[in-house]
Amino acid sequence: MKTKVISIALLFAFPLMASGAQKKRAAAVNVNPEELLEQARQAALDVYDVKAAQDLIAKLRRVKNLPDKDAVDRLEEQVDRMESMMQRVDAIEVIDSLTVSRNDFFNHYRLSSAAGYILSPEDIDKSFKAADNSTVYMSEDANVMVWSTNEGLAESHKLTDGTWEPASMLGENLNVGGTANYPFLMTDGITLYYAADGDNSLGGYDIYVTRRNGEEFPAPQNLGMPYNSPYDDFLLVIDEETGAGWFASDRNSPGGDVTIYVFVPSETRVNVDVDDPHLAARARLSDIKLTQTDTDRSELIARINAIDPGAGAADDTPDFEFVMPDGVVLTRWDQFHSEKARRLMEYYIDALADYEAQVENLDNLRAQYGRGNKNAGTAILKIENQLKVSESQLKSMSNRIIEAESK
Repeated sequence: MKTKVISIALLFAFPLMASGAQKKRAAAVNVNPEELLEQARQAALDVYDVKAAQDLIAKLRRVKNLPDKDAVDRLEEQVDRMESMMQRVDAIEVIDSLTVSRNDFFNHYRLSSAAGYILSPEDIDKSFKAADNSTVYMSEDANVMVWSTNEGLAESHKLTDGTWEPASMLGENLNVGGTANYPFLMTDGITLYYAADGDNSLGGYDIYVTRRNGEEFPAPQNLGMPYNSPYDDFLLVIDEETGAGWFASDRNSPGGDVTIYVFVPSETRVNVDVDDPHLAARARLSDIKLTQTDTDRSELIARINAIDPGAGAADDTPDFEFVMPDGVVLTRWDQFHSEKARRLMEYYIDALADYEAQVENLDNLRAQYGRGNKNAGTAILKIENQLKVSESQLKSMSNRIIEAESK
């Protein structure tokens, strides 16, 4: 009788088990895919929990007639890149951070003049086409510029006559499927850091590095974490004179203000142990104290603080001031369109310097004459006559410059 009882019990059990499986399948079908997708995004983008994000994506794959399969595919690719980058999180030490407006964030970089200058596109000649919402790098000697166009990065060198050579593109491969922007060229003239927003980025702009090989820049390398995040990361600068590195990110305020991180660069990359319990936090830079060591950084901080804010912006003191008949005031060599006018301007500046020296000498002689040195009278009359001639010559030279530039 026991056998029959067990047999009957088993017969009743199978329908119950089948009913439970049906409920599970029904639950899988009835899940809200939008909510699951948002949960997966939060797991990946906000807390870097790759495993949780992958599990949620797997659940989404089991949903029949998934309404936004492309969004799931894109997120899965992003999570896969994140998983790969989490294996190589650079163990940099971040010594400071500050949150500023995105509009003029680069003015908050405290750079030595040796590092070069970070400019706005408005600071360069209008003949060079620059992308909106970008920055321009200029070398310390103001002879090299690298900037972003709508097609990618461009470069120009200043010629001996003070003009700039035509822009040359640095290679479409630097765009990595998007558009390269925010360049910084190291003092070696070889190492180029920049950002690009291609399809293979972790998200938005990622920071890349490439090193010039002859006349070309080869395929770049993604710097990975913690420099890059699922949001915009850009304008990495290394100031060899102070020993500080800088980069910006909107990871804490996507699309809004940016956080500038100040870190200690290292010649060799050392990665955070993948078993470190703070790996995700260090990759996200959610707490910069986790990156810091016992090393005394007071001297480094003092060197940075000794630099005035905005020192990384180029000196905008005009080279000269020359007023054209239409009221336009030329202040830089690269504003001239005529090579002849530029050459004449060089002679004009030299002649103007001589004239101003004569005026100063005349003022000194007049002061001596006023103190009773009557012997200065003859020299005063001589210089006054010379100044009249110089004024006439300057006027003639000015007219020739205007004529040459107006053709």
